[in-house]
Amino acid sequence: MGSVWRKLREWVRERMKIRVTWAGYAFTGAIGVTFAGALLSGNNLIFLIASVLISTALISGLVNKLSLAGLEVEFHPPEHLFAGEQTMAKIVVRNEKSWMPSFSTRLQSIHADGLAQALYFAIIGGGEAVTEHAAVKFGRRGRFRDNSLQFTSRFPFGFTERRERVTLLADVVVYPALEPGALAVEFLDHVRGARLSRHAGMGDEFYRLRPYVPSDAAKRIDWRSTARHGEVHVRENTRDEMTAVTIVLDLFLGGAAMSWFESALSTVAWLAVELDREGVPFVLKTQQRTIDTPRDGDCYTVLRYLALVEPMPFDAADGLEQIVPIDSDSAVLVLTADPARNPVR
Repeated sequence: MGSVWRKLREWVRERMKIRVTWAGYAFTGAIGVTFAGALLSGNNLIFLIASVLISTALISGLVNKLSLAGLEVEFHPPEHLFAGEQTMAKIVVRNEKSWMPSFSTRLQSIHADGLAQALYFAIIGGGEAVTEHAAVKFGRRGRFRDNSLQFTSRFPFGFTERRERVTLLADVVVYPALEPGALAVEFLDHVRGARLSRHAGMGDEFYRLRPYVPSDAAKRIDWRSTARHGEVHVRENTRDEMTAVTIVLDLFLGGAAMSWFESALSTVAWLAVELDREGVPFVLKTQQRTIDTPRDGDCYTVLRYLALVEPMPFDAADGLEQIVPIDSDSAVLVLTADPARNPVR
């Protein structure tokens, strides 16, 4: 019963536009005492003082309401957002009232996701726009359409706090958090070691010296070694050989918790960013989609898919044999909640 009552109070508090402050309660008490004294004494001066106090409270409420009226917000998030990371976004607050400024106004997020801390505006001139760069943070991945913000103000006397909710229509997509596990770090080290094979070619690293043959270009002759051995030698460099990299994500959750799936998405997202940073093409495969970079898109195509994908109710008998590559030369990482479904041993 206690939890129901607490949720009800929170629901009412969120939807109440006006909250009386302690200063407001004290001022209301002062009005009550003054009015009672005026009734008991019949003193016109005390009646006049009570009237002034009541007028002050009414004017305070009217000015407080007008101060928040006509305020609009434009939210410009960065192009790429990762869950759990704090970054900067552009906030534009516009006062549509040309005849009156807004004073002592705060802008904050209603939910936990969004603005990391409230913004304070001492004054926003009539018909003017104020631009701020504020810290934003989203605790989870996904698409955020209801990015609700809230204006609050206690201007002019602090008797009440008025709240005005502003719903932004911006469509914000948040990528999974970049949290690598030990398996991801080990797999990336394996890829780094396998992607460069030591073969003669046109690379930049030295491979070996060998005797000259008529088909060799003259510019490849190593004159120092030729002079030392009395025989013409040419210099060979390494040839870069790219190892095919495939990441397989099993969308079958089985009896595993949703936290495993979110952790797997964070692992794939981290690998995608690191592989893209090192210029290594890779393929992401699920039962739902295959993304071959860079043919089907870049790293952010993968991240956007990971931001929106959800587990699917595949039958436990539906294995991964159809999407896991069988090429022995490929570097393959399979992420599945049930190791028995992994065809790669």
